[in-house]
Amino acid sequence: MNDKLQFDDPYYDRLRNYLNTLREETDRGSTLIVAALLEEMLEEVLRGFLIETPATDSLFKAPYAPLSTLSAKAAASRSLGLIDANEFRDIELIRKIRNKFAHNLKCSFDEPQLRDRANALQVGMGILDALEAGHVSKVTDPRQRFMMVATSLVSALYNRRHHVVKSKAQNVSWPD
Repeated sequence: MNDKLQFDDPYYDRLRNYLNTLREETDRGSTLIVAALLEEMLEEVLRGFLIETPATDSLFKAPYAPLSTLSAKAAASRSLGLIDANEFRDIELIRKIRNKFAHNLKCSFDEPQLRDRANALQVGMGILDALEAGHVSKVTDPRQRFMMVATSLVSALYNRRHHVVKSKAQNVSWPD
């Protein structure tokens, strides 16, 4: 008998691969992977909401597409109410952290700017943040906090598309 859980769900496979990959990554690698997965998931959430047309595809894939970046996808998702303000804030912080790692060969979560941004991440951390200083479960390491919040965001977005399609935009016939 196979002791591993089996799911016929490509989203679950992606999530499992993501978590397994992050275990072996450097700060730089994990940051880039997290941001790439968040961008991919935000696109799926947006596509789940938007009307399926070639115009929608061009928002993401055309040259100079307006929704071709993590920043644009996060802003559009927030503007449409597909992510909440806390998720948006943390995605923006992760994007800034990713950019620092992407454009600086010698950086780590020990740098004050990156440490402060990682420590400002909040999604999914409320219970742990409420613990008294020195508690064994209190998260003080910026990389650990980054990874925990990233996992919370990925978990939140994991099935968001399935919920978003219930409120999918519809074609409307407007009066002439």
